[in-house]
Amino acid sequence: MSLSKKKSRPITVDGVDFRYSISTSKIDNDWNFRLNLTIQIASGEGSVLTVHGIVTRNFWLDFSEYGKYGKENYPVFKPSDISRVIKAGLKNGWVPEEKGSPHILELDNSFVKSYAK
Repeated sequence: MSLSKKKSRPITVDGVDFRYSISTSKIDNDWNFRLNLTIQIASGEGSVLTVHGIVTRNFWLDFSEYGKYGKENYPVFKPSDISRVIKAGLKNGWVPEEKGSPHILELDNSFVKSYAK
């Protein structure tokens, strides 16, 4: 099954076209939620790369107490981060052209940039 064109964005890495989608999990008791990143080759014919481990907070809910949490708690994926994730997945054994179960890549917040200043 391929990623929906309406709910995903295109990116080209080293001449290969991919699509990616970012979603969130439910908010936990500490008001954190996981960012779910899914990447697939643009043809939609191969396996997907799924990223686990990125945790964020809602900046606007924390706005009045921003100094309490710090900018590292508000990661945001930029195209350069998506490119780095794809390259890390390939290095980790993901073969995007082959069908199969999702390839899971465990990352943490230090992998992506924070946007809050």
